Amino acid sequence: MAALALLLKQMRERAPTAEMLGSVQRLATLAQVGSVTIDDRVLDEAMAVEAVASGAAMLRTVMGTHGLSAIDIASTVTEAEFLKLGGLLVAPPSAVHGAIIESADALAIWNIRLRVPGMTLRPTPVGMRAIAPDEASLEGGAQVAHATHAAPLTIGTPAPIITGHDVLEHDLANAVRRGDGVAVFELLSGVTDRVFFEQLATPDALQLVVERLLEHPQNHEAVHDLLVRAGVPGARAVFEQLVAATEIADRRFLYDVAASLPATLAVARQYANDPTWYVARNAAGLLGESRSQSAVVDLARLLRHTDTRVRVAAVVALGQIGGPGAMARLESVLFDAVPDVRNRALSIVFAAPDADPLADRMMLAVQEESTLEYQLEIIAALSNVHTPRARQKLIEMTMARTRSLDDLQIRLAAIGALGTGHRPAADAVLRDLANDEHSLIRERAAAALAR
Repeated sequence: MAALALLLKQMRERAPTAEMLGSVQRLATLAQVGSVTIDDRVLDEAMAVEAVASGAAMLRTVMGTHGLSAIDIASTVTEAEFLKLGGLLVAPPSAVHGAIIESADALAIWNIRLRVPGMTLRPTPVGMRAIAPDEASLEGGAQVAHATHAAPLTIGTPAPIITGHDVLEHDLANAVRRGDGVAVFELLSGVTDRVFFEQLATPDALQLVVERLLEHPQNHEAVHDLLVRAGVPGARAVFEQLVAATEIADRRFLYDVAASLPATLAVARQYANDPTWYVARNAAGLLGESRSQSAVVDLARLLRHTDTRVRVAAVVALGQIGGPGAMARLESVLFDAVPDVRNRALSIVFAAPDADPLADRMMLAVQEESTLEYQLEIIAALSNVHTPRARQKLIEMTMARTRSLDDLQIRLAAIGALGTGHRPAADAVLRDLANDEHSLIRERAAAALAR
């Protein structure tokens, strides 16, 4: 009862969504204990307890305002139903006696029964205490007397009780919390309002959509259309998954997806300034895929990058874009100190018959697959991908056998990534690792838990 009163207070005061969702979760958890009825008897008892008296008084006023004599809550009630109930109770009352029951039915609130004197009692759902015959017989008489204690009904124009946006936003937040990419995709796909879609398409939600694409590539067209709608945030979600992908097949697939999104050009230009060589190299490749002359300036800057691999990627990308501006930039590295950089630039500038920038880029990626530096960069990127799949990859790395110093570094890096980007979901794994046979693993896990 106190938790329901808190939710109503939060809704009235327009508290942050996270706080209201926290109250809804607590209510759903408490309801699982057993069916509950809130009526005059329960409220009278609560009013005698100082700690909950104010909440009981608030509920009595709200129920009286809507003409309610009792609220029956089943143990099977859902979080969404509590949220809808809160919207009903904080909204202005209808001038029509008992209209709140029809509103509850329209909102599909099946596991909460609202009782109004003189109105037909709704059926008892599974998980709700059945009303005794003598108690049911009071619906038309004695319960009217209970209602007379409450504030009179306010006459006015009925207001919307709770918007479809509120319910959808709540359902999407739950789907993201569960890591349910299928539900996230379906919910976002059903949103036609552009502004509301942009509000719902959060980074975590879009990462789950991209993950769904990896797991169900047969749905490529529908997911691709949604990512195009998402614009820059959609392209950024694909790029973040790309730099965090641990399998070469996934990387190639995500690279192709990123290259097909119009907004990737803007995202790649942003990440071209990233201090991590691996991120900058992927950005350079995608700038080349864009074939946009506007990317020449960014790639020219990368020709001066301290890492040879980034410079090579920039050379290849400029070759893909072509044109006088790109060729002029390539001539500036014909005397690069590293043979691989200048030779690739030469092969493009002088149009060698065997020049194949795309093949060069893929061969470079394959050669780096097994390097420790490359794997550590992947692990660091996984800390920014907040999905169950990314978390499971990191967990697998932490559980691997330690047969060499490289293995130990990978395990330590994975523990750090779990602690940075996957708590509290990863806490159980981190606690297990705190008992690992290796002292460095124990210390890193303990440090991650202490953050």
